[in-house]
Amino acid sequence: MSKLLNAFTNVILPIAIIILAIIAAVYLYKALRKRFNKPLDTTLKASSKAKVSLKTNYCTEDEMRFLDALHRALPRECISFPRVGVSKLIEPKGGMNDYKSVLDQYVDVVVFLRKEMKPILVIDLYHASPAAQQLKKFDENVNTILKAVKLPIMKKQIAPQYDINQLLIEVLEHLDTATVTMIRNKFIGVNGRK
Repeated sequence: MSKLLNAFTNVILPIAIIILAIIAAVYLYKALRKRFNKPLDTTLKASSKAKVSLKTNYCTEDEMRFLDALHRALPRECISFPRVGVSKLIEPKGGMNDYKSVLDQYVDVVVFLRKEMKPILVIDLYHASPAAQQLKKFDENVNTILKAVKLPIMKKQIAPQYDINQLLIEVLEHLDTATVTMIRNKFIGVNGRK
């Protein structure tokens, strides 16, 4: 019995361990190969007869009315654009997870400093009705990302008309102090020369 036990521990057990290690290595190889053996270009290709149609209303009439009022309210140093992709406002820093979390998201309106096209304010438009508010909730990932880059968010209710002066005050209240000071100094500089 002792010889049989010795033969098992000296010969059969090491062979069994080697066989199990080989089987595990084969499974690991197949799993890694399946994961990393993908083509580098995974971009979908459009068919030669693409089945799409032109969107005839990039912005709604309500959004256009707001944009018109906003353009008249903003100082000359600022410009705004509707439906800006969040991924166009940020860049990855260290990892891609946070960036990818907002890759397909957009915000209603972004106000930029005209000269360097630096984003200074995001405006989230909403309708007063509870049903419309439930349909369009501001994405939590977008909110987190914009706070991380210190880009202020102004929530603005869609209205039939806007008081231009009041709209300017609301915009300025949401901007950081350095931006407001810079805009004020440029305004005083332009008006002081005349």
